[in-house]
Amino acid sequence: MHMGSSRRRFLETAARAAALPGAAAFFAAWLPAQEHQHTSTAPPDPGFFNNYTPKFFDADDFAALQSFTEILIPTDDTPGAREAHCAHYIDFVTQAAAPKTQQQWRGAMAKLKEAGFHSADAHGKAELIEAMSQPERHRSAEHRAFSAYLLIKQSNTFAFYTSRAGMIEALDYRGNSYNVSFPACTHPEHQKV
Repeated sequence: MHMGSSRRRFLETAARAAALPGAAAFFAAWLPAQEHQHTSTAPPDPGFFNNYTPKFFDADDFAALQSFTEILIPTDDTPGAREAHCAHYIDFVTQAAAPKTQQQWRGAMAKLKEAGFHSADAHGKAELIEAMSQPERHRSAEHRAFSAYLLIKQSNTFAFYTSRAGMIEALDYRGNSYNVSFPACTHPEHQKV
């Protein structure tokens, strides 16, 4: 999957999702979801996500997707996929995706289930993700669920870094701002003319 076309597809799907019934409520809860100070403990989830019912995935696939996204981007001293509600975002926008994309997601979740991801404990899930990711680092490595890993990783990355938790809390993005003045360079090697 080429990243440029994937980004375009993610944006197109998100735009279609914005027109869905319930989109205003979903995005109103998702965009400001985690306005908190940097702490190592996750704040409580907003009520909207506590009562969220998956729109595209069944309950087992959604739970697996949540686990997968949280392993890929864990919570540490900055928010992770859990705080960014990446699985919720992926589920919500996938319901508006093109049939080909929806079919790709169904296939990916089936591959995860076949690999034993759904039924594995937390340690087993982390080991499976490590095994699935091997072809990314080693050309000779293969894993039958590698395509599922890539799809989830790319979607999770997009969801995280377009969320408030990813963009503002983790990256400390301050918006389109400018410097009023530019301090002079203090490096001695740059002081010689």
